[in-house]
Amino acid sequence: MKLPDAPLYSTITLCTEIIITSLILYIFYSGYKKNKFPVKTTFFALIYETLFNVSYMATRATQHKQVLNKLDPYIWLGALHGITSLIMFILLIAFMITAWRKYKKGVNYFKEHRVITFTFIFFWLLAIISGISFYVLEYFV
Repeated sequence: MKLPDAPLYSTITLCTEIIITSLILYIFYSGYKKNKFPVKTTFFALIYETLFNVSYMATRATQHKQVLNKLDPYIWLGALHGITSLIMFILLIAFMITAWRKYKKGVNYFKEHRVITFTFIFFWLLAIISGISFYVLEYFV
């Protein structure tokens, strides 16, 4: 296996996104199973996503204009990842703020809205897995 020729910013963002995903899954687990909403962890994850990952996506989107013209075979995976990630980021903010408000009132929001919760987790993981796949295909293949 060859070493990736990936930009350092991409590699760091990939690694930290896996950590943030672990935090997001912990938030769901804690809320669903323990009926405790980890406010500090949630706001850390939201702030990180806002400051670093959105700026990273914006930077990478402007750098991939040339790829769009070449019709790179991975462009659809990159587009899926970019669109899904952006939608999931917006939904993450709305979902976590709503959940936080409900947990403050003693409502186990994640349990009360199981379908929405597990649908969100599925699409969040789809965005993460598509990003990891895109990274591997872009820099290892």
